[in-house]
Order: sequence, then C-alpha cells, then structure tokens
Amino acid sequence: MVWDFFLRFVILAKSGSVVRKIAWLTMIGLVVSITALVLVLSIMTAMNRSQRERTLAVEPHLIIEIPEAHTVQSVENHPVNFRLKELGSRESFAYESQDVIIRTTDGKFRGGIARGMSWDGLARMLKRIQPTGHKSDEYADLTRPEPGEVVMGVDLAHALGVFEGDSILIVPPEGLLLPPSESPKYEKVRVRQILVTNVSEVDGQMIYYIAGETLTSLSAAASRKLGLEVRLMDADQAEDVQQKLVGFSDIVTQTWQERNSALFFALRLEKLMIGVFLGLASLIAGLSLISVISLLISQKTKEIGLLQAIGYSRAKVKKLFSNIGFLLAFCGIGGGLLIGGLLSLYLQWHPLNVLPDIYYDSQIPAEVQPFFMLVIAVVGLLLAYFGVRFSVNISVTAQPSQSLRNKN
Repeated sequence: MVWDFFLRFVILAKSGSVVRKIAWLTMIGLVVSITALVLVLSIMTAMNRSQRERTLAVEPHLIIEIPEAHTVQSVENHPVNFRLKELGSRESFAYESQDVIIRTTDGKFRGGIARGMSWDGLARMLKRIQPTGHKSDEYADLTRPEPGEVVMGVDLAHALGVFEGDSILIVPPEGLLLPPSESPKYEKVRVRQILVTNVSEVDGQMIYYIAGETLTSLSAAASRKLGLEVRLMDADQAEDVQQKLVGFSDIVTQTWQERNSALFFALRLEKLMIGVFLGLASLIAGLSLISVISLLISQKTKEIGLLQAIGYSRAKVKKLFSNIGFLLAFCGIGGGLLIGGLLSLYLQWHPLNVLPDIYYDSQIPAEVQPFFMLVIAVVGLLLAYFGVRFSVNISVTAQPSQSLRNKN
C-alpha cells in the first residue's frame, strides 16, 4: 500500500508538477552524489593499495643501522642478524648507503643516494619490482653489475641526461667543503642499466651497486652507513619485530611505516577529506527530502482528512508519509550504491588506461569495499529516516474536519 501512495503522491503525474519535479531532483541528486562517493573512494583505495605495493617492492620492512660497523662482514656477523633468524625473518641482507653528488661528463650535477647491496639482495629486489614497472619493458632484465658499474633510477638518469654505458663521477658531499687547492675524492663508474620502479624516491635519487666492489674509495665518507635490510613474512609485523629488538643498544631500527609515514599520512588525509566533502554533498542532496515531504503534506491536506475520516489515526498518517519519504530516500541511496558499485567493479576488472606516461600509474583502478558501502547505506538511511520523521511530525497537525475544509 505504501508503494501505491508513493507512486500516486510523488512519482506519477497525479502528484502535482511541483512535488513531482522536486522529488525527481532529490532522487537524482542522491543517486549522483552517492555514485560519486562510492566511485571516487573506490578509486582512491585502489591507488593507495597500488602505492603501498610499489613501496614494499623496493622498501625493506625493517632497516637496522649499525653505527659501529665498518665492513659488510661485520654487519653480517652482528648478533642482531642471528636474532632476526630466530624471529622468522624471510630475508636479511647487509647494505651500505651514503649521500653522493653525481657529475656527468657534460658537467651536470645532481644529488643522490648510493646504496650498496649484495647481488642476491639486489636481484631479489629487482624481481619484486618487475611487475610494477609499467613505463618500459626494456628495463625488465638485469645482469649482475661488474666492479665499477652502477644501476641508476630512470628519473635521475633523465635529469642528468645519462644513458646506459655512460660514465659518471661520484663525489661525497663533504668534498665541496675542501679549499680550491685540494681535489675531493671521487670515483668514476659506468651506468650498467637504468632501473624503473614507479616509486618516485627510488627512480629520482637512487643508484645501486654491489657492496665491496664499487665505490670502495669512498668507504670513509662521512654519510656512509651500514646495516641490515630485513623482509618479513608479513610487512605489518615490522613494528612487533622492532619491539623485540630493543635489547640491542648499538643499533638503530626503522620500519617501512616510519620511513614512509609522510606519504601514507598524506594519502589517508586526502582520502578522508574527499570522503567528507562528497559525504556533505550527499547530505545536502538528502536534505531536499524534508522539502519534498513538507510540500507534499501541505498539498495533500484533503487526502489526509479523508484518510483520517475513514479510520486512519494521526499516528498512522504520520507513519504513512514517513514511509513515503523513506522509500524516496531508499530509491536514491540504493540507486547510487548500485551504479557506483557496478562502475567500481568494472574498473576493478578492467582498469582504464587513459593517463599519460608522465604519471607513475597510467591506469585508473578501483577496489570495491562492501563494508564501506554498507556503512554508507546504513548511515544514509538512518539520517533519511530521522529527517523524514522530523518533517512529518511538525507538518501533520490538522484535525480531520479542518483538513477536509482546506482546498488543495
């Protein structure tokens, strides 16, 4: 019966042009706003997940810096390495890292970070990042760099105008502080290959080499650090493992969440703010329900009087118009969730490849979150229910005789 009244009072031409137009505009506004909310947040969820996967492909889950170590062998023989094996770490590799200045034969300069690793550790990292490299397939395979050779990030190579096979000079930053009469220490290396990771920090500032074979003349650099790169079975266990290593006083630990805290905080804040503004847009569209119900009741006073005359109590009349308003909200919210969910599912199965190659992600993916859609449905319908009840309670006040005397 509610559906019959809903069609007669709101949807069909008999309901009156003003009520019908406002009702349709309300439903369309709810459908568009809810669709935009579901679709945009599904896309942002997928992009955040993609960014996390790319980050974890090149970032170790836990970095352990050992300030007192001076050689890679001393790092590998440190007691913390054996403790990590007891804790069930999946991989643990020694590394050395230092800030450097890169100079080309054409006289171009740029700062970067040189990172030395074992070939096993470098090969495993390259294997992980291969699925994320969408810019070019020519960088997919990498052979072992020889002594005096490095692997350079693609954006860093483009900024310096460097190609594979070119020679570059690696200079420690403290060499700039020497007087003009002294020449700084440097090492000439050859670019073995250009690396694509789709992670801006890596592509834009990293060079990799085999520790102990390259940049040996810069082993006394002030910024040189040695330690362990650790990968766990589960990346989210990094903080738990970090807490279990507090007994080692001669190490400094840092999880991948700490190293990328600014990036992931910005992504969460962006998603939150967009969700809030789109949610407010949906709320504003939903407030039109109050106008629709108030206008409907004001135009249907004679019908309300007839319903009361044939036995409908005022409570039943309020319930009837509340159900009409709730059904209107249900159509708008349900339609938005359906369309937004279907579009998100389509993008999840068939990501659109429409962005230019200047972006790290040229595709527009999506990830449907049923729980999030359920929250939207529950919160939206609850707000609609209380809003409609409030409107009905203040609008249905006339007595049956007074309603019958009123003219539409």
